Amino acid sequence: MNRRLYGFLFCCLAYVVTGCNQDIDYPYEGKDRIQFQHYTVDWNGNRHYIDSIVYSFGLTPDSVLVDTLKLVMEYTGFGSDQARIYCIRIDADSTNAVAGTHYAAIEREQTFRPNKLTDTLRILIFREFLPNDYTSPENIRLDLKVEPNADFDLGLKGGLRKKILLNNYMSEPTWWQKELSGTFGFFHPEKWKFLIGLDPKLNTYGSIPYDRNSTEIKSHSNSLYWYLYRNVIIDAKTGMRVTLSGLEPIE
Repeated sequence: MNRRLYGFLFCCLAYVVTGCNQDIDYPYEGKDRIQFQHYTVDWNGNRHYIDSIVYSFGLTPDSVLVDTLKLVMEYTGFGSDQARIYCIRIDADSTNAVAGTHYAAIEREQTFRPNKLTDTLRILIFREFLPNDYTSPENIRLDLKVEPNADFDLGLKGGLRKKILLNNYMSEPTWWQKELSGTFGFFHPEKWKFLIGLDPKLNTYGSIPYDRNSTEIKSHSNSLYWYLYRNVIIDAKTGMRVTLSGLEPIE
């Protein structure tokens, strides 16, 4: 009986160990391993794994022509009290962003500060030539990869690449049709601007601290309805009126 029990426990332990390693390209040993931070934590403490981000000028004032994209870099391992070098490469096969036009050229070698768990890769993004029509959604794509070097090996599989989608319009945030699906009707930038004025927590493409049944969202939905009912809000592209359900001709 004891032999069977020990055998069962050994199989369970082996399963847990192998299952935990499924996200790792190579078993950890030797050098520290570099990666992009590849998940976000929502207001409830839940992790959401991502391999792409939207970087839009749509939420920034028109006067801002250049802005800085900040990507968090992290490592697995023991750390160092010395500055170290990590390497970033642009994936030319999937990138259509042009250095000098859409972004400032990125140095292949970047410095990871000593005695830090994370560091920041900063990339200057230029607004002028980014797509600006939300009715025909288009993004300029910049794909980055981390490469091994003398200081770092590769980290977790999910953090080895980062797809960045660049634009110059208020593209629909993920929560509009996810957490709040159907609550505010069809997406339109003018509706989102009004909601941001009500609640700054909605000024994000990432997670929000609400679901569709929350008291705050029900109040915001009611305010949006009356705002659109009492005011004629015009879609700049079509000249039609913005309503909760769609665009309608002006009577």
